[in-house]
Amino acid sequence: MLCRLYAGPEDEVRPYDGRGGDGGRDVVVRQGRRLRIFQLKYFRDGFGTERRTQRRQITKSFEKAMAHRPHEWILVVPTNPTPSEEQFVRDLGADYPDVKIRIVGRAELDDWFARHPDLVAYFTKDQLQEAAKIFRQETAILAGGLADLTERSRALAGVADTLDPHWTVRTTVDGNEVTHRIVAKHPHAQVVSPMVLSVAADAIGPDHADLRPVVRRVIGFGAADRLILPPDVSRNLTYTGPAWLPAPGGYLEIKAVAADLPTDRGVPARLTTLAAGGRRTGSFQGTVSRVGRGQLGDSLTLEFDDAAVVELLIGNDHQTDLGGNFKFNRASPATVLRTIAMYRSLQDSAFVELELDGQPAGIFHRDAVHEVDDEHRRLLRISELLAEDLDVVQRHCHTYFPVPDDISVDDRIDLRIARLLIEGHCVALRSSNAFTMTLNGLLDDTLRDLLHRETSTMQLTSDVIMEIFGMRLEMGPIAYFHTRVEIVDRRGLLAELEAGRGDGATMKVRPADGEPFRAYMPDQRTGRDDEPLVPTGWGLPGLDGPR
Repeated sequence: MLCRLYAGPEDEVRPYDGRGGDGGRDVVVRQGRRLRIFQLKYFRDGFGTERRTQRRQITKSFEKAMAHRPHEWILVVPTNPTPSEEQFVRDLGADYPDVKIRIVGRAELDDWFARHPDLVAYFTKDQLQEAAKIFRQETAILAGGLADLTERSRALAGVADTLDPHWTVRTTVDGNEVTHRIVAKHPHAQVVSPMVLSVAADAIGPDHADLRPVVRRVIGFGAADRLILPPDVSRNLTYTGPAWLPAPGGYLEIKAVAADLPTDRGVPARLTTLAAGGRRTGSFQGTVSRVGRGQLGDSLTLEFDDAAVVELLIGNDHQTDLGGNFKFNRASPATVLRTIAMYRSLQDSAFVELELDGQPAGIFHRDAVHEVDDEHRRLLRISELLAEDLDVVQRHCHTYFPVPDDISVDDRIDLRIARLLIEGHCVALRSSNAFTMTLNGLLDDTLRDLLHRETSTMQLTSDVIMEIFGMRLEMGPIAYFHTRVEIVDRRGLLAELEAGRGDGATMKVRPADGEPFRAYMPDQRTGRDDEPLVPTGWGLPGLDGPR
């Protein structure tokens, strides 16, 4: 195992020769008063639960290292640790809460070497040259450059094509990771030459119980989840297939993703929800984004408006699981409303009818419906009401933007008030607003009479631009009125006007009783002049008017 450590001008790096006992320290880095200890273990097969000897060695090294009171202890191994191995190392530090403990595995080491290829080249240069001479493979160093690489890759792909009459292999190399993709040569390859990978239920112990639903989805139905099987599970795999593709051997961690079948991908799809009596409750147009196949049946993934993903797991026994992922971030109000409607329809449905490209593809019974609690429904209604209000206001103002992720209380109330105004309601504003006017110095009989009154009735109309979520929304003319307003310092203002000093003076008008101004949009109440202007409640959950 190679390891490069970097030290600053005040840091000290010291490797120890372990032949005489290194005291639990293969490499020590001292940074000021902080001590970092690296313990190197060349366990090529990991240190899982069944490898007790390796675990005893790690424990012994750790306990010795703790005698030096390090700030951080790092275990370096040439494999990627499994979850159980990571837990084992974390548990070592149970009695040392102030010590940072972590593992540097194969992936991180590869990353280090990728950033410093000179180190690898230095240690392997002579070895590769000698091997080339011995095996007479001078061309392996690609003396012809890219042309040699292209020709050799084409020739190797041709050899791979001869492995099987039904399957071929497409290989990609990314650093140290080699990926082999098995590709069918004809549509019936899986029938005449099947490949089966299965994991027995009892092979997944209680330590990996979270793997069971993933194994069922990926292996059973070809779903798109990424399946990572740790070595203590993968060794219990059962595999059958062509002789040239043997079962994986050794103590390996296996990462698998089910293949995406091209069948029906991109085809228009429609989901129709039905109540128990067969009544249609909703119908939604989407697109097939993925098709998978496994031992237990098929998986079908549908996308709707880039906001909802619905997955059907269709079993060979005609039993069907239906799940979905619904996201509202950066979606338009109309999309949010359609997505919520779809969620509700699927949640409450007894049957789901599927059409592909306009042709019936099956009716599936919804046996198990996850019960949604009252709190979940309440939060869903809050989101729906926000989207409804925003949709009305955006269409009126001809200004469109996604539903925001966050919203202040003031903006939420203003948005609701704007919708009610657009719909022709009279609404109480959210605070006891005051209006300030600039006078031109002229004192007529109307103004004089107003300044002599303790309270008055007042209405004014103005074109209004509301700012909500940082967006300017041109609402149009809004009328504000109040039945009891007072003028601040009316006597002093009257004296200034009578003395000829009123030009540019400001007159502040405020509610006399603390009640907020009312507002309505005259253009939205055409033909309703005889109706009383009775304020409509805001109708927000838990907030129906100003406090």
